[in-house]
Amino acid sequence: MVMVLGLALLLHLQMGLARIANFGVVGFWGLGAYAFAVLFVKVDWSLGEPWPFLISMVFGAVVAGLAGLLVGWLIADLETEGVLVGTLGFATSVWILTITEQELTGGARGLGGLRFPFDIGKTKANELLWFGILFAVVALIFFYVFRVHRSPYGRLLIAVGDNELLAGSLGKPAFRTKLWLFAVGSAGMGLLGAIHGVMAHLLIPESVGINVTLAAMVGLVLGGMTRVWGAVIGVILAVGLFDVVVQSYLPLPRSWYTQAIPVLREMVFGATLVVVLIIKPQGILGDMRRDKLTRRMHGG
Repeated sequence: MVMVLGLALLLHLQMGLARIANFGVVGFWGLGAYAFAVLFVKVDWSLGEPWPFLISMVFGAVVAGLAGLLVGWLIADLETEGVLVGTLGFATSVWILTITEQELTGGARGLGGLRFPFDIGKTKANELLWFGILFAVVALIFFYVFRVHRSPYGRLLIAVGDNELLAGSLGKPAFRTKLWLFAVGSAGMGLLGAIHGVMAHLLIPESVGINVTLAAMVGLVLGGMTRVWGAVIGVILAVGLFDVVVQSYLPLPRSWYTQAIPVLREMVFGATLVVVLIIKPQGILGDMRRDKLTRRMHGG
């Protein structure tokens, strides 16, 4: 759930403020994970720890950011439908690469050999450490998003999202703003993907499926995609309730958890997204209170 929350917060900046309908979240997340894993596992490192891990982690984020820069450049001038198709196509391309490039990714068998870079002893202790690292990274992302809402940069994102032509006519760098936002957001998603690689130990093509994008998008839309707390509340209600209640407390057959539950999860998230968009398109928290935000920006 914490991982999805981080993705939803980054998606909030892109879709909630700048109106960039990124449906390829899992593509950048998965690309960062695989780029990190390939460099970390495949390279015969002569450097001692923690340099192989740190270099690989930065590499995963940079590769995802460069991919975001390229994809953002291609989709920046497209309408919403074109952006959705373009980003979904990118995510599909990443998934295909994970299957076909067997020498690098391991194909359907997966890419293993991902160990804890800072081994402190027992497995549970390492898992707790990395959950703390993930939580700290997501907390930093939340702090950054929170500050953006109260900065001139946030106001620029809102202006570009509301009326890009008008913002451009007033001398605002609309294209460059969208491109930079998409690249930085993609790099953040890639960094989260690299952390997932450490925690999962094994990357398989199924891990970069559409369910990751659906979870982040449903949580954001459910809570309110224009509100910074919308991602938090939405992810807790959607992902948290499903993962905790359905998978932990409902008396379901154990065999369901490998096949039926993932499919059911995608169906529930997809149906939730459709229902929320029809009944309450602004989400639980509603639209952004722009008057209050403007007063805070100007110190009023």
